[in-house]
Amino acid sequence: AARLLAADKPLPLAAALTLLAFVPLLASGASALVLRPRPAKSTGTEPGTDRTGEPEAPAPAPSGLPWGVALLAAGLAVETYASRSGGGIGSGGFPMPGGADGSPAGVLAGWALTALGLVFAGPGLTHLCGRILQAVRPGAVRLLAGRVLQEEARRIGRPLGVLCAVASGAYASVVLYAGPSPAVGPLTALGALLVAGCAVLTLATAAIEARQSRSDTTAALLRLGAPATMLRGTAALRAGALAAVFGPLTWLVAELAALPLVR
Repeated sequence: AARLLAADKPLPLAAALTLLAFVPLLASGASALVLRPRPAKSTGTEPGTDRTGEPEAPAPAPSGLPWGVALLAAGLAVETYASRSGGGIGSGGFPMPGGADGSPAGVLAGWALTALGLVFAGPGLTHLCGRILQAVRPGAVRLLAGRVLQEEARRIGRPLGVLCAVASGAYASVVLYAGPSPAVGPLTALGALLVAGCAVLTLATAAIEARQSRSDTTAALLRLGAPATMLRGTAALRAGALAAVFGPLTWLVAELAALPLVR
């Protein structure tokens, strides 16, 4: 590990300044620019109503779900074909850093297509969760939770898809490289932690943005006498519905992705 990280060589001054100053400052500036507070535009209407005072119609369903399913199927098919023709991991091909050498390029392309399919399908699946919550004579809690999921499907759907892609890739990697001495180097572990952390933080940022965007609606519900426990219940119901849909999907994609490679 010390030889891989070049521990016996001094770090150049420019590299140290770049790592310790430039990259964090650039990331902080970009985050501050994206998340800067914006003045709310007053339309003169109550939250949840249009300009005529009528209740707003539900947000239209995102159109990326069929494309996401198609990309998922294509990625799994490419990965299966590449693993059969190339002999799987370790049989030669595109070299991966950190110890995962000899990965066939077709397998990596299949993983990339699968991840892209999850990202495309995320908003549609989130909108579908909202529709399921509102099915079969919903009460106030289910109706409010489903409507919020439909409204925020595009905002939180893609970060959810990215997180599912990262989780499925991590699960498949654990299945592939499980053993007493897995061939995973320190750079691979560091890169995996960085990717997973970025995916989690992106989803958390999208959730905070969604919460801030409906702050007027929440305040209006509280003024009308809605109990705070009902709002917390809708939040828990939304989280449970998303976990019930995206959790099994992530496990299924990871199992299907790892199945042709362990044979």
